[in-house]
Amino acid sequence: MEFSLKDLFFKGGDFMWPLLILAFITVLIVLERLIYYAFHRYRFSKAIRALHQGKASRSNPISRVGSVFIKATSDGEEHTLNVSEREASRVIRQHERGLRILALIAAISPLIGLLGTVWGMVIAFSKIAKLGESVTPADFADGIWTGLLTTVAGLLVAIPAMAMARIFEARVDKLVHDLNELTSHLRERFFAK
Repeated sequence: MEFSLKDLFFKGGDFMWPLLILAFITVLIVLERLIYYAFHRYRFSKAIRALHQGKASRSNPISRVGSVFIKATSDGEEHTLNVSEREASRVIRQHERGLRILALIAAISPLIGLLGTVWGMVIAFSKIAKLGESVTPADFADGIWTGLLTTVAGLLVAIPAMAMARIFEARVDKLVHDLNELTSHLRERFFAK
Protein backbone atom coordinates (compact mmCIF):
# COMPACT_ATOMS: atom_id res chain seq x y z
CA MET A 1 0.00 0.00 0.00
CA GLU A 2 1.71 3.20 -1.21
CA PHE A 3 0.51 6.73 -0.59
CA SER A 4 1.68 10.04 -1.86
CA LEU A 5 2.44 12.91 0.51
CA LYS A 6 -0.76 14.57 -0.69
CA ASP A 7 -2.81 11.45 0.14
CA LEU A 8 -1.29 11.27 3.61
CA PHE A 9 -1.95 14.97 4.17
CA PHE A 10 -5.63 14.68 3.32
CA LYS A 11 -5.96 11.41 5.23
CA GLY A 12 -4.71 13.24 8.33
CA GLY A 13 -7.83 15.38 8.40
CA ASP A 14 -8.48 19.00 9.27
CA PHE A 15 -5.72 19.22 11.88
CA MET A 16 -3.16 18.91 9.10
CA TRP A 17 -3.97 22.43 7.86
CA PRO A 18 -2.73 24.31 10.94
CA LEU A 19 0.33 22.08 10.93
CA LEU A 20 0.98 22.95 7.29
CA ILE A 21 0.69 26.66 8.12
CA LEU A 22 3.09 26.27 11.06
CA ALA A 23 5.54 24.37 8.83
CA PHE A 24 5.39 27.18 6.29
CA ILE A 25 6.01 29.82 8.99
CA THR A 26 8.93 27.75 10.30
CA VAL A 27 10.54 27.58 6.87
CA LEU A 28 10.12 31.33 6.37
CA ILE A 29 11.64 32.20 9.74
CA VAL A 30 14.54 29.78 9.32
CA LEU A 31 15.37 31.09 5.83
CA GLU A 32 15.11 34.72 6.96
CA ARG A 33 17.35 34.06 9.98
CA LEU A 34 19.92 32.17 7.90
CA ILE A 35 20.13 35.05 5.44
CA TYR A 36 20.27 37.63 8.25
CA TYR A 37 23.04 35.77 10.07
CA ALA A 38 24.98 35.30 6.82
CA PHE A 39 25.02 39.08 6.31
CA HIS A 40 25.86 39.79 9.96
CA ARG A 41 28.73 37.37 10.48
CA TYR A 42 31.72 38.48 12.49
CA ARG A 43 35.00 37.35 13.91
CA PHE A 44 35.60 38.90 17.31
CA SER A 45 39.36 39.42 16.94
CA LYS A 46 38.98 40.91 13.45
CA ALA A 47 36.24 43.24 14.67
CA ILE A 48 38.45 44.48 17.53
CA ARG A 49 41.35 45.09 15.13
CA ALA A 50 39.05 46.95 12.72
CA LEU A 51 37.77 49.12 15.58
CA HIS A 52 41.32 50.04 16.61
CA GLN A 53 42.08 50.93 12.99
CA GLY A 54 38.85 52.94 12.61
CA LYS A 55 37.43 50.58 9.95
CA ALA A 56 34.19 49.51 11.62
CA SER A 57 31.46 47.89 9.54
CA ARG A 58 27.73 48.55 10.19
CA SER A 59 26.84 44.95 9.28
CA ASN A 60 29.22 43.62 11.92
CA PRO A 61 27.41 43.69 15.29
CA ILE A 62 30.65 43.91 17.28
CA SER A 63 31.90 46.83 15.18
CA ARG A 64 28.52 48.53 15.42
CA VAL A 65 28.42 48.50 19.23
CA GLY A 66 32.14 49.28 19.44
CA SER A 67 31.75 52.32 17.17
CA VAL A 68 28.94 53.67 19.32
CA PHE A 69 31.08 53.15 22.41
CA ILE A 70 34.11 54.91 20.93
CA LYS A 71 32.07 57.87 19.64
CA ALA A 72 30.53 58.41 23.08
CA THR A 73 33.78 58.27 25.09
CA SER A 74 34.15 62.08 25.11
CA ASP A 75 30.90 62.35 27.12
CA GLY A 76 32.17 60.32 30.07
CA GLU A 77 32.17 56.73 31.20
CA GLU A 78 28.58 56.49 32.48
CA HIS A 79 27.09 58.01 29.31
CA THR A 80 29.30 55.82 27.13
CA LEU A 81 28.21 52.66 28.92
CA ASN A 82 24.52 53.64 28.71
CA VAL A 83 24.69 54.42 24.99
CA SER A 84 26.63 51.26 24.14
CA GLU A 85 24.27 49.15 26.29
CA ARG A 86 21.27 50.50 24.35
CA GLU A 87 22.97 49.75 21.04
CA ALA A 88 23.92 46.26 22.22
CA SER A 89 20.31 45.69 23.26
CA ARG A 90 19.12 46.69 19.76
CA VAL A 91 21.66 44.38 18.13
CA ILE A 92 20.64 41.46 20.34
CA ARG A 93 16.93 42.08 19.67
CA GLN A 94 17.59 42.04 15.93
CA HIS A 95 19.47 38.75 16.28
CA GLU A 96 16.66 37.21 18.38
CA ARG A 97 13.85 38.17 16.01
CA GLY A 98 11.62 35.20 15.22
CA LEU A 99 13.22 32.82 17.73
CA ARG A 100 10.31 32.96 20.18
CA ILE A 101 7.92 32.14 17.36
CA LEU A 102 10.07 29.13 16.40
CA ALA A 103 10.06 27.96 20.03
CA LEU A 104 6.28 28.43 20.18
CA ILE A 105 5.81 26.41 16.99
CA ALA A 106 8.05 23.69 18.43
CA ALA A 107 5.86 23.58 21.53
CA ILE A 108 2.39 23.67 19.96
CA SER A 109 2.89 21.50 16.88
CA PRO A 110 3.01 18.22 18.82
CA LEU A 111 -0.04 19.36 20.80
CA ILE A 112 -1.98 19.96 17.59
CA GLY A 113 -0.83 16.52 16.42
CA LEU A 114 -1.99 15.00 19.69
CA LEU A 115 -5.32 16.78 19.38
CA GLY A 116 -5.65 15.24 15.91
CA THR A 117 -4.91 11.83 17.40
CA VAL A 118 -7.57 12.26 20.07
CA TRP A 119 -9.99 13.43 17.38
CA GLY A 120 -9.16 10.33 15.31
CA MET A 121 -9.93 8.17 18.34
CA VAL A 122 -13.25 9.98 18.82
CA ILE A 123 -14.11 9.26 15.18
CA ALA A 124 -13.09 5.60 15.58
CA PHE A 125 -15.21 5.08 18.68
CA SER A 126 -18.10 6.94 17.07
CA LYS A 127 -17.98 4.48 14.15
CA ILE A 128 -17.89 1.55 16.56
CA ALA A 129 -20.91 2.91 18.41
CA LYS A 130 -22.86 3.31 15.16
CA LEU A 131 -21.95 -0.12 13.78
CA GLY A 132 -22.77 -1.95 16.96
CA GLU A 133 -21.79 -5.61 16.84
CA SER A 134 -20.77 -5.65 13.19
CA VAL A 135 -17.48 -3.84 13.88
CA THR A 136 -14.36 -4.97 12.02
CA PRO A 137 -10.79 -4.05 12.94
CA ALA A 138 -10.65 -1.94 9.75
CA ASP A 139 -13.42 0.32 11.08
CA PHE A 140 -11.42 1.00 14.22
CA ALA A 141 -8.02 1.23 12.48
CA ASP A 142 -9.14 3.96 10.08
CA GLY A 143 -9.71 6.50 12.87
CA ILE A 144 -6.52 5.55 14.66
CA TRP A 145 -4.50 5.81 11.45
CA THR A 146 -5.93 9.26 10.75
CA GLY A 147 -5.03 10.36 14.27
CA LEU A 148 -1.51 9.00 14.17
CA LEU A 149 -0.83 10.84 10.91
CA THR A 150 -1.47 14.15 12.69
CA THR A 151 0.90 13.17 15.50
CA VAL A 152 3.61 12.36 12.98
CA ALA A 153 2.97 15.65 11.16
CA GLY A 154 3.11 17.57 14.45
CA LEU A 155 6.46 16.05 15.30
CA LEU A 156 7.78 16.65 11.78
CA VAL A 157 7.05 20.35 12.26
CA ALA A 158 8.19 20.58 15.89
CA ILE A 159 11.57 18.84 15.68
CA PRO A 160 13.18 21.07 13.02
CA ALA A 161 11.61 24.19 14.58
CA MET A 162 13.08 23.32 17.97
CA ALA A 163 16.47 22.37 16.54
CA MET A 164 16.79 25.59 14.57
CA ALA A 165 15.55 27.70 17.49
CA ARG A 166 18.27 26.17 19.70
CA ILE A 167 20.96 26.65 17.06
CA PHE A 168 19.98 30.29 16.59
CA GLU A 169 19.75 30.84 20.37
CA ALA A 170 23.31 29.52 20.72
CA ARG A 171 24.41 32.07 18.16
CA VAL A 172 22.69 34.87 20.09
CA ASP A 173 24.27 33.64 23.35
CA LYS A 174 27.69 33.83 21.73
CA LEU A 175 26.94 37.35 20.52
CA VAL A 176 25.89 38.42 24.03
CA HIS A 177 29.11 36.97 25.43
CA ASP A 178 31.19 38.73 22.77
CA LEU A 179 29.41 42.06 23.35
CA ASN A 180 30.14 41.80 27.09
CA GLU A 181 33.77 41.05 26.31
CA LEU A 182 33.89 43.98 23.88
CA THR A 183 32.48 46.40 26.44
CA SER A 184 34.95 45.18 29.04
CA HIS A 185 37.83 45.54 26.57
CA LEU A 186 36.84 49.05 25.46
CA ARG A 187 36.09 50.20 29.00
CA GLU A 188 39.54 49.07 30.07
CA ARG A 189 41.13 50.81 27.11
CA PHE A 190 39.34 54.16 27.41
CA PHE A 191 38.50 54.48 31.10
CA ALA A 192 41.18 52.55 33.03
CA LYS A 193 42.67 54.64 35.80
